[in-house]
Amino acid sequence: MRNSYCAMALKHINLPKTNHLILALTLLTVTLFDGGGSIIHGGYVQGAQAASNTERAAMRYRKDVMPNADSFSEKKGSPPVFEAYRRDPASGEDELIGYLIYSPDYPPEPNGYSGPIKVLVGMDLEGMITGVKVIFYRESLRYSSGDFLEEPGIESQFIGMSARDRFRVGKEVDGLSRATISMRAMSRTIRNSVRHVARAYLQ
Repeated sequence: MRNSYCAMALKHINLPKTNHLILALTLLTVTLFDGGGSIIHGGYVQGAQAASNTERAAMRYRKDVMPNADSFSEKKGSPPVFEAYRRDPASGEDELIGYLIYSPDYPPEPNGYSGPIKVLVGMDLEGMITGVKVIFYRESLRYSSGDFLEEPGIESQFIGMSARDRFRVGKEVDGLSRATISMRAMSRTIRNSVRHVARAYLQ
């Protein structure tokens, strides 16, 4: 559409051929710049929207990673967390029992084989992990070999680990021969996130 506008503009301007060429190049530069800006802006909006959608998807698993909670707050604080509450049957009051941690809130995110692994983690007030759920990741072998980060035991093995643990694959954490890089990235992602929150909220 912009190219047709440029052609129409040149058609109605009476200039020597040399000046015509200069004007055409000028209009083309402006068109490309504006178009490039729009593309970048559009990509940013789409990326931000995708991130928001992924976070909303993560919220479906709140009870999975913090099974003893009755309710959760909106994201709050610095660093950002979702507070988890349990209703005290005696007093009827909600008491804080832990935090939900969404790993993209704690950059830089360690890269797996094909990019970051987005994880939702539950942690109690003692710094112990109550649950882990992989929300999103890319892995080239995923479509041919299956969703191996969701195989039985991969997520649940982190339950009961402490923010003070080292999270070494092959030591404290069982590895996957088919996805060593992604498994290490997942472990580092969880370790970095829970340590960040523990330092901010549990000391």
